[in-house]
Amino acid sequence: MDIYKAYKIPFIGLKVGQHEFEFELGDKFFESFEHSEISGSEINVDVVMDKQSTMMVLDFEVYGSVETICDRCGTPMRVDIDHEDRLIIKYGDQTGSSDDEILVFGPSEHMIELQQFLYEYTHLGLPSRRVHETEEECDQDAMNLLNKLREEKDEDEDIDPRWEGLKGLK
Repeated sequence: MDIYKAYKIPFIGLKVGQHEFEFELGDKFFESFEHSEISGSEINVDVVMDKQSTMMVLDFEVYGSVETICDRCGTPMRVDIDHEDRLIIKYGDQTGSSDDEILVFGPSEHMIELQQFLYEYTHLGLPSRRVHETEEECDQDAMNLLNKLREEKDEDEDIDPRWEGLKGLK
């Protein structure tokens, strides 16, 4: 059974013009990818496809929330996602890719497989730094351990003897 069947668009029978598609991405979708950082997802994706005679332009709007790991304390947390992206598909002599945003479809292509793009665009919507809003929301045991390790590092830090002489200039 093809678990990605719901994320494929057969475009051959579509008329020139705009077409709208909606997708829901849940836990099963992200679990099917090997290195996903997302769990507990409630993601919706709206895709507007502008089919033209020489190409198709797909505009993606990814929104919702996911569960991921806090970079500070390592505990699960919810993160909101609101991301937009664009994919351009041109018609050509053979299927290929000219860059990250432009695909070329040969005459034998009849379906757009969106699962990889949906996965990537959702991950691109994640903030680069995922932490609880305040340290109080973090796991206090982890925060206490981090503070203890910082203090030990500061105590153990040896000053380079070349800089030691500069302390007397105060």
